[in-house]
Amino acid sequence: MQPDAEFGSLTSTDNGSDPVSEEIDHAQEFTEYAKAARGTAIKNHTKGDLFGEKLANRRADVYEKAAELVREYPLEVAASAMMEQAKANHVRIPPLVNFDEAGQQYVAAMAWQFCAWQIDKGLPEAAPSWD
Repeated sequence: MQPDAEFGSLTSTDNGSDPVSEEIDHAQEFTEYAKAARGTAIKNHTKGDLFGEKLANRRADVYEKAAELVREYPLEVAASAMMEQAKANHVRIPPLVNFDEAGQQYVAAMAWQFCAWQIDKGLPEAAPSWD
């Protein structure tokens, strides 16, 4: 899963630095993603796309929480917690009723999974894409 175009070319780098600076790098990375998602929400609001605004804000909320997790916990623990959130938010089959809320949950699940994969690309998929 790749981030939306709003994230540009932001990537974490592993230069052999100590784990503390790596945690700070991921925290900064997720904080930048949150800022970009908030910018997208503002653009969507300005265009009158309220659903797009909600989706972007939901992603921003996830990225902010992910940044907090990597600041507070070891990366392995944070990534595991993110995957648990992805599983908890995942909507397997889009419903016919309350589709907007399901879409927001789906976006949150995908964002949690994306953040976890930024830390450990070897983690198993927890929130598969809708067909």
